[in-house]
Amino acid sequence: MSAEARSSWYCLALGDGLLASVPLNDIEDAFRQLYPDAQAPPDTAVFSRHRLDGLQCQVTVFFSPALAELARSFHAHPCAKPGSHELELLVGSAQALQL
Repeated sequence: MSAEARSSWYCLALGDGLLASVPLNDIEDAFRQLYPDAQAPPDTAVFSRHRLDGLQCQVTVFFSPALAELARSFHAHPCAKPGSHELELLVGSAQALQL
């Protein structure tokens, strides 16, 4: 794997906010299987962003680079590091945005 791939954030559009709760729960459960005792490293996190698109809320999740394997298991793709505005921590460490 290239250095760029190891340092990339990953994102996945989940679509409508009303339908996003199931995949969000699946992602959170998969993370907790990796780190069952809540001792996740500070560079591991999954963030969500909810954006209003007309009458619908569109949800996108962002996986920190340390979670590349988990991200790929959900078919997420490499993307730029997200800005901290509009993001909510789904699971992991909020410090991952600063690292």
